[in-house]
Amino acid sequence: MYSKKLQTALFSIGTKVGFIFLDPELIKQVHQNADAFKKNDGSLAITYLFSNSLLFVKGKEWQRQRQFLAKSFNFQDIKNYLPIFKDVSSKIFGLIRNNLEISGTQEIEIVKTCEKVTSEAVFRVFFGQTSQNLMVTSKDGSSTLLAHELVAVVVDSFHMLLHDKLLLIKFTMLGKNSINILPTQSELKLLNRLKEVKRVCLEIVEKRRNELLKDQSQFKNNFLDQYLKETLINQNKLITDEEIIENFIGLFFAGTDTTGNMTGVALYYLSLYPEIQQKAREEIQKVLSSKCNSNENLDELFNSLTFEDLQQLDLINSILKESLRLIPPAPSVFPRIAERDIKIGDFQLKKGDFVNTYFIYNFYNPDQFSNPEVFDPYRWMNQNESQNVFNFTPFSLGPRNCIGQHFGMIEGKCMLIYALLNFDILPNKNQEVKKIMGTIYGFEKDNLVYFKKRNINN
Repeated sequence: MYSKKLQTALFSIGTKVGFIFLDPELIKQVHQNADAFKKNDGSLAITYLFSNSLLFVKGKEWQRQRQFLAKSFNFQDIKNYLPIFKDVSSKIFGLIRNNLEISGTQEIEIVKTCEKVTSEAVFRVFFGQTSQNLMVTSKDGSSTLLAHELVAVVVDSFHMLLHDKLLLIKFTMLGKNSINILPTQSELKLLNRLKEVKRVCLEIVEKRRNELLKDQSQFKNNFLDQYLKETLINQNKLITDEEIIENFIGLFFAGTDTTGNMTGVALYYLSLYPEIQQKAREEIQKVLSSKCNSNENLDELFNSLTFEDLQQLDLINSILKESLRLIPPAPSVFPRIAERDIKIGDFQLKKGDFVNTYFIYNFYNPDQFSNPEVFDPYRWMNQNESQNVFNFTPFSLGPRNCIGQHFGMIEGKCMLIYALLNFDILPNKNQEVKKIMGTIYGFEKDNLVYFKKRNINN
């Protein structure tokens, strides 16, 4: 329940004080003083996979990495990724469309379906190849897709801490050094899996480096080639293989679960509001039909989609924003620790205090969002609402905001457009809707909608 008077929640871990800031002005102050905080070691997987990436480095090293990656996240480069987003959306959702030729209607795990799209798209954009051929082999000889193992190993790392109190105490006290002091069998087993993930990623990097050393005319427009071009041609000695691998893994997690959840949530709400669903479909048809002979050739309509078309789809954009408001994948930032004494508003923080900012609290502020519990994408088309940008920060804010936010929004729009052109989206009224906080905030059970083959004459 939202309350104007509540600015901060306090908690303690042992002798350490923790602050969860709720007030938009206090949240703003925390993120504008990013140099005063460091991210807390979340789990063994987090520290092993991300400690050298943009997500965790600080100071000049963060500035260097951010500036380099920003070159691949400008609008011109994102425009170049659009064919990838369209192709992957067509392939994943197209399998469902083929099934509907027989069944007519199919129950869908909607977030997982969207995550299949986002996962494959990230692999193609970063490595320039599909994820389907990239396997991780365990010690017992069994193999699994690298994309699946990346998710599983992070989830398992958090579960270890949740279910082993002694291990949690040890990790809380020692952080990333925990693995070096009396490691348990579960820690060592997890570490071996993490090493195998990085080994497979390193093989991809080394193979591509050798290909480009033989023929430098083969550089392509993907993240890996941009990194290798910088090291091979520009002789940039600061970029390491570890940085390349960890920023891929960071992009994978930032761009898979979050964008998949945003889009899956949007499709769920559209199933509940058929009139908004139809208006969104009509908006798409109006923008695309001027370039096609009719609205009946759905593949022709979708294939005609351009970057400029996306910018005209105000309702589609607003549907995704409303999805992020109601069920944001990241309702708060990664926990931080104060590295020096600092005053935030009237609160005096000491070095070592835990800090977090809880964005979702303000997403339900009735003074900013009328009827905040209601799915109403039209609110975003009304400029009188939510004028204070610090009341809606699903991609964080300040200098360390999400570098891939435009990437994710365009990817989400592609999935919505394909789904709305091809399917009637119906609610699964037999499935109870529950929300939980896991690696992200989202639905506990995912089989929340049905896709029905759309009668294109309607």
